[in-house]
Amino acid sequence: MDLELDCQCDCCDYLTLSKKGDSQLCPVCFWEDDPACSFTKADARSEANHGLTLREARESFCRIGASCDDMLAHVLPPHARTHFRRVSRAE
Repeated sequence: MDLELDCQCDCCDYLTLSKKGDSQLCPVCFWEDDPACSFTKADARSEANHGLTLREARESFCRIGASCDDMLAHVLPPHARTHFRRVSRAE
């Protein structure tokens, strides 16, 4: 059974999640979807993401392609990200 991955990761903006608020890990940036730290709460510390804020993780993704340096070894390489759709959003 294929999962419908139509929910957007708050960190990298790729559609990599089957459901929001379900603590799923994004394979593109390795951000754990945390309902306590959403796109509308970008400066809240995320316990699920080792105390990072979403703003810090988004900046890190733009810089290195991962939510933080420690997650870089776990993320998909850029050529493998083409399997997922990215939808830009206004910040």
